This record gives sequence, structure tokens and C-alpha cells, in this order.
Amino acid sequence: MSEEVPVIVIGGGLAGLTAGVHLAERGIFPIVLDADAHWTGGRLAGGDPDTFHYQGREWSFKGEHGVHAVWGGYENLRATLERFTHTRLIPSYGEEWVNRWDKHIRRIEAGNAVRSRWIPAPFHYLQLLFHPHIWASISPWDFLSLPGILVSIALTVGVDPIAERKAWDGLTLKEFFRGWTPNLKATFTGVGVNLLAADEDDISLAGFIAALRFYTMLRRDSWQMSYFPQDGNTSVIQPLIEAIETRGGRVLKGYTATRLERTATGWRIIADDNPHQTTRTFYAKQIVLATHGVGAQRLLNDSPDTASIASTLRFPTAVNTSTVRLWFSASPHEGTQGGMMTGDFVPDNFFWLHRLYDDAREWHTSTGGSAIELHFYAPKAWVHLPDFAFLTHATAEVYRAFPELKNSFVYGAVRRNSQTHTRFRVPTNDSLFVKTPFEGLFACGDWVGYESPSLWMERAVTTGIAAANEVLLSVGQAPYEVRQPAPPEPLVRGMAWLIGKGRKLFSLWA
Repeated sequence: MSEEVPVIVIGGGLAGLTAGVHLAERGIFPIVLDADAHWTGGRLAGGDPDTFHYQGREWSFKGEHGVHAVWGGYENLRATLERFTHTRLIPSYGEEWVNRWDKHIRRIEAGNAVRSRWIPAPFHYLQLLFHPHIWASISPWDFLSLPGILVSIALTVGVDPIAERKAWDGLTLKEFFRGWTPNLKATFTGVGVNLLAADEDDISLAGFIAALRFYTMLRRDSWQMSYFPQDGNTSVIQPLIEAIETRGGRVLKGYTATRLERTATGWRIIADDNPHQTTRTFYAKQIVLATHGVGAQRLLNDSPDTASIASTLRFPTAVNTSTVRLWFSASPHEGTQGGMMTGDFVPDNFFWLHRLYDDAREWHTSTGGSAIELHFYAPKAWVHLPDFAFLTHATAEVYRAFPELKNSFVYGAVRRNSQTHTRFRVPTNDSLFVKTPFEGLFACGDWVGYESPSLWMERAVTTGIAAANEVLLSVGQAPYEVRQPAPPEPLVRGMAWLIGKGRKLFSLWA
């Protein structure tokens, strides 16, 4: 196409679609280019269904990259769903914590316990001590960790890596647990792996502190989860695409931007048209770059007009993730919709699909069976085994956690996600922010710098709205509100003030 359009959004994931729909709502009709020719949506995209035969019937279940929960602090995601979709979230009624240490396996409902009103943040995890099962998971020696735990809490409350733009490269998750006993260290390392969706060796100290602050340590209600009523593609991606297109925008599948060039009035975007195996050129006054970090780095470095500056910027790397779905002819005891596995377990998160989605509910109603989805964030060696071996190991882990399911396996499916999941690095002054060094080019994504403590889906949506706002401001339109999470609880604020004073005195003395 040769005509110049107001804005091209490069990337059709949650961030790009968020930017696109907010622009389309204000009459600035975007063209969204998505590299995937079949399933737009990035890590919330759909996928081919999982299909198998059982008891004389063919069963089919919608495919996706993984069940996603919405945390308490996801203010902008909730606002976006309310503005542009009919999706209504389903509150979680608890989150199970399954921990294995050596041969001992303990299951407790941790979410409601942590959210209890009795002990304020940041000490609300002490409420787990009132749960009788927790005493089977700890020993008297674990109380020797108390000094180290207090130091870790003070570090979390007193340092805001995102606001201070401190990545502390080279310091890893292990530094956080100095002085902790091996049992508690292994248990709470699993919390970090679950929050940041990466192997413990790929989690930085600053990233872990940022995640703790946003998700759980500053407010008890931050860990108040809700679920999409259907898979992410049905609940979020398709409604956003429809909202863009009904307002005059377009979403083009199978287009990979390969080079950006400055023009007298804006930008020329050269893209591979993958379905037709050709190259197309687009002209736009402005660009919203909404790819994952690796893709953004490649595109900016391969474009002569941006390469010199891009070479001085820091981009996050990416990690692999995998999901396994297992169907059983038996069901677990009554419990929550999902939870996490820590300690010696290999899976990280789990979700009972028959307690979440209609197609799996029908499986449960008709067969008395169950369906579980496991998330694997760490690159354990056996994750790279053939599917059959992977499924065998995953099923054994479920049997260990839920022995009532033994010998009831029916079917399993493995989904190995491409290496596009962000290895979160706290954005620093040399990172790419929403307002980039390039005129008329703005960025958004879960890795992009912006004055917000949010992570993952909320960061993608927050920066998507912020990028749209920059385009709106450039044409004289009023921006959308960008919401911030609720402030920390009073005790946290008081502790942060005291620690801040101490840091200032120490810096003066040093």
C-alpha cells in the first residue's frame, strides 16, 4: 500500500491490541501487523484444539498457550475489558499450595490465608502458621531463618527497583534467600519461579523484589485472583480484534516487519507477507512497536535509521515455557481452581480446567473425570524429551501431588511455546521506554519501561494505553487514564519511610 496511515502497530499481542483498540476508539484507525498467520494474540493466542476419542465419542478442547489469572493489581487490564469486551472475570475462591520436600508432600489453601485480615502486610505470610498443615512442612531448624527473612522483608519494602531503575545485573534470586534454611529456601524459590515464569537461575534479585512488591508484599488484596471465563483467545484476544475492526481499524495476520525507514512525514515499514511469500511496504505517520523484546531488538538493529541508537540500548532476553494438559477418568478431592507447586516438584503452576472452562466441565459431568493444565517455566532436562516421555513424567508428578488420581490417565497433550516469553529485567535508563529515542515511534509490552510497578499482562496493557496516549497527545486529543495499583498498606508505608531515611543517612555517611 502507498497511502500513509495515521499509525501502524507492529505486534498483535495483548500490548499491541490494547494500543490499537484505544486508538480506534478515538477515531485514529490503526493497522495492526501480527507475525502469526493463524493465531493473533502472542502469549494469549489460541491454538489448534486438543482432540481425542474416549468411550465412543470424540472430545475436543480449545487450544491455548496457558490459563491466565488476573491478579488484584491488574487495574488497567480490568478497565480495558470493561471498555471493549463483554468478558466478566470469575473470582478465585482460593489458591492451593502443594509443596514437596524429600518424600513429604503437603497441600494447603494459601491464598485466603495470606489475604486474611488478622496480620497486616508485609508480615501477612505469618498467617500461614495458623494453618495446621504448614507445621508438617517446617521444622524447628527453620526458625533459624527468622533474621534472614526479616532482612529480605526489609529489602522488599525499602527498595523499589522499577521506580529507582535499578536492575542489579549479576545479582540473582539466590541472594534474596541468604540466611534461610534449605527447606524454606526451596519452598519460597518456587514462589519466585511462579511469579516470574522462569528458572531460578534466570531470575534477577531486582526482578524478584519487583514481583514481590507488585503481586503480594505491599497489600494483602494484591493476591486476589480472578480467572477468564474462557480461554484467553476467546475472552480477550478475539473481542479486542473485533473492537478494533468494528471501529475502523485493521488487524493483518502473517506480516513480519523487517525494516523501518524514516520518511519526510513519518515512517516506511517493510514487512514480509508470509501467507503470500512476498514483501509489502506500509507508510505511517507514527509507529507503535509492540513486539517481544528479542523481536524489537532485531527490527531496530536491522533498520539503518534506528540501528546506531538501538545498539546502545539494553533489551531483555527470552526463555522457553511449556504446558502439559492431562485428562483423567477420576477427579481430585474438592478444592480450588488452581495453585502452585514448589519444593522438589518439577511443574510450577497448575489449573483444574474442569473448574474453569465449559468444554472441560462437560468432560467432568459426562465421565466423572478431570482435566489439569501444568505450567513448566524452568528448562529442566526432561522438558526437552519427546512428548511421550514428557507426558509420562508430568503424569507421575500429578500422581504424587494428587494420589487419588492414580491409574486414571486418559490422554495428554504437550504445548512447547516458542522462545518469546520475557526474561524480566527491570528497565533501566538504557532500556527502551514507551517514549523511545526515535521521533514518532512509541513502544509497549511487558518488558518496556514505564512509571508503573506492574508486570506481565498488566504491564503489557498499561504500556499499550500509554503508547496510545502518546499518539493521541501528538494530535491534540486527551489521553486515557492510566491507573496505578492501590497504595501500600499503612505499616508498609511506615516501614518504607524509615528504611528510606536509613538509606539516605547511610549514603551520606558512605
